[in-house]
Parts: sequence; C-alpha cells; structure tokens
Amino acid sequence: MKLTPPCSISLEPRGEKRPSAGQAPPSLGFVGTLAALIGMAMAPARAAEVSCLGCHEEQQKLFVGSAHAQAGLSCPDCHGGDPRVASESAHNVPGFKRPDTKQEIAESCARCHSDVRRMNPYGLPTDQLERYKTSKHGEQLFGHGDQKVATCTDCHGVHDILKVRAPQSRTHPTHIPQTCGRCHSDAKLMSQYQLPADGVAKYLTSYHAQLLLEKGDLSAPSCITCHGNHGAVPPGAKEVGQVCGKCHGRQRELFEQSPHAQAAAAGTFSECVSCHGHHAIQKATADLFAQSCVRCHAQEPKSLARRDVIATLIHNVQGAYEHATARVKEATLLGLATEDQQVLLQEAKTQLTQLEALQHTLLPEQMQPVAARADGIVKAVIAGIDGQERNERWKHLALAVCWGFMLAMAVIFWLKRRELGQKEKP
Repeated sequence: MKLTPPCSISLEPRGEKRPSAGQAPPSLGFVGTLAALIGMAMAPARAAEVSCLGCHEEQQKLFVGSAHAQAGLSCPDCHGGDPRVASESAHNVPGFKRPDTKQEIAESCARCHSDVRRMNPYGLPTDQLERYKTSKHGEQLFGHGDQKVATCTDCHGVHDILKVRAPQSRTHPTHIPQTCGRCHSDAKLMSQYQLPADGVAKYLTSYHAQLLLEKGDLSAPSCITCHGNHGAVPPGAKEVGQVCGKCHGRQRELFEQSPHAQAAAAGTFSECVSCHGHHAIQKATADLFAQSCVRCHAQEPKSLARRDVIATLIHNVQGAYEHATARVKEATLLGLATEDQQVLLQEAKTQLTQLEALQHTLLPEQMQPVAARADGIVKAVIAGIDGQERNERWKHLALAVCWGFMLAMAVIFWLKRRELGQKEKP
C-alpha cells in the first residue's frame, strides 16, 4: 500500500503554470530571482511546520503558545529530522532525536541552555545542567540511571513550556508546590526513596503558603526557595540556618549571640527547625514559647524562667501597641487629627519588630531597653489621644453652655415680647 503524505505544500503562485518539458523558464529579472532565493531558503522551515502538523497536530496546539515558539524555534530545533519531507520518512535520517531516556532529555535541553551565546539575549543562566547533576535528582539519574526522578520536562513541561513569570507556568511561584507535589506527594513513589510524602501538604498549612497563595506575595518562600531548583538538595542540619537566613538575615545574626548557637555548632540543635519546624512553619506567636521550650527544657526551671521573662516583655509591648492602634483608629473615626499619633505608631511598630527579632538572642537584658522605648512611644500616643479627647470634651461643654445661654436669652426675649403685647391691649 502506497503511503500518501498527510499534506503537502505548493510554493507556486496561483494562476501560473510550470513551463513544459524542454521549454525555458521565463526570465525572472533581479527582483524575481531574489524572491525565488528567499523562498527557497524559507521552504524547509515551512515544509517542516506543515509536515509535522500532519501527524502531530496536538503537539502543535501545545507548542504554539510556548516560550520556545515565541523565541522562533520549531520542531527540528529539538528533534532534528528532514524538514523537506512531509511524511513519516522524515524521521529516517541521521540526527533525528527522540529522547528515550531522561538523561537524553536533560542533555537535549542543555544543547541550547548551556550555550552562553544563545542564552545571553534572554538573560538565562547556562549552568543549569551542571547544577542539576549536583542535585539529588541529577545524582540518581546520571549516577544510577534512575528513570523515575524528575528532569527538565517533569517540571517545565514538554511542548507547552512557558516562561517562569507567566501565571500559567508550572514553575511560576504560585504553582511550585503543585509541581513538586506531583512526585513528592506520591506516597508509593516516595516510599522507594524512604522519603515522606506529606511535605507539600504540610507546607500548604504554613504561614509561608498563606503569604504566597492567599496574599499573592511572590517573594514568600516556596519549595525551591529553601531546597533550590535545578540544584535541589535537602538542607542538612548545619545548613538550615543559612537557608532560613537568606530571608531572615537579622534573626540569624541575633541567633549567633544566643546560647543555642553553641548547641547548633555542636550538632545537638538544628537552629530554626528545632523551634519553628520546617514545612508546616506557622507565624510565630507567644504560644511558640509554651510549645517549643518545654521540649528540651521541661526540667530546667532557670531556662523556663528566662522564657517567661522574654515572653512577658513581648506580650506586654504587643498588647500596648494593639491598644494604642485601636485608640488611634477610634479617634480618627471621630474626626480627630491623629496624623502625629499615626507617625508615632509606626515608630512603635518598628521597636516591636526589633523586639521580636531580639528574642532569638535569649538575652532579656538586650530586649528590655527596646521594650522600654516601645512602651514610651505607646504612652505618648495614648497621651496625645487623651489630650485631644479632653480638648473635645471642653469644646463640647463650652458649646453646650453657649447653646444654653442662647436658649435662655431666646426664652427671655419671648416672655418679654409676650408681656409687651399684653400691655398694648386696650
């Protein structure tokens, strides 16, 4: 049975006929010759597009909106083949690529993505394959030939790869948990590597996830913020502080002054994780003291007493700040001029933030001066609001006296007028 090409392409202009055998073609002239040369140069690309479409229409639908399509790439750029043949025989040429292993996929992508000249116009790094080889994924793939680990197409997609900043991209920050979760939430797959499968589920309950997915804060941490992307590795106990410190630099700096820093250096304390956990990190509150400290210090009264001093300092300043904020809001709604108090509130908030960071030192003597400054600012805010409210009360009282006087005068005038009216009667 003779195979008919699924489709063909004609480069002849409509209404023109080919010259018959033995007949010389008409003279094209300079412009015609130039147009013919351009058409010949473009013909393979057009044939490639049309010939691939004949069998791979679904892939073309995915590819047309991709980042690679926007960059002007087409099927032969990745797969090779003969772009002049509009049938399956286009595959039967040297250089045709159909990656059969994940290692071949990574190396195929790297042909362009490790090329500095190609990537420079897009501002993309060219060391991603080398980074990938240092990751747990890459070690398993290149070191052990493991075909179940993630490679480029598992995270980025195949024909429908989008730019990272595209909201629909698999690697957009808001989609990272879902992308990683396709493997790391698969209990059966993770059991083969003795890894937990609840990391993503825990992350989705965290304060980090709330910031990223609910509040739309794209700077909030996701899986790749802590583990890396192409060079993804689980941070070891000694690296946890450095990883968290990328965002929480001040807290890490203060932690180094604490008694816990010595325990962390000795390997008996895992910096941030020991108190805050990892995937299911919650917003730190005073309750954290009650839950965390007793895990190690339940039988140490001195340590618990220090905890109580620190927790009380923070609790008192937080309560005073919240009370002052409520007073300023109430006064503003009443129409009072609270601009000065709002500026002071911002300063009080700054002091409170510093106080919360200083708790990582576990040194009350460093926290007390900051708490005192915050308390003084809050008292100034309250005093200012009290003064304005007192002035308003005096204004209202004076206004009431004025209205009372005017009402009394009006009554007197009315009585006097009535008296005069009665005297005028015969």
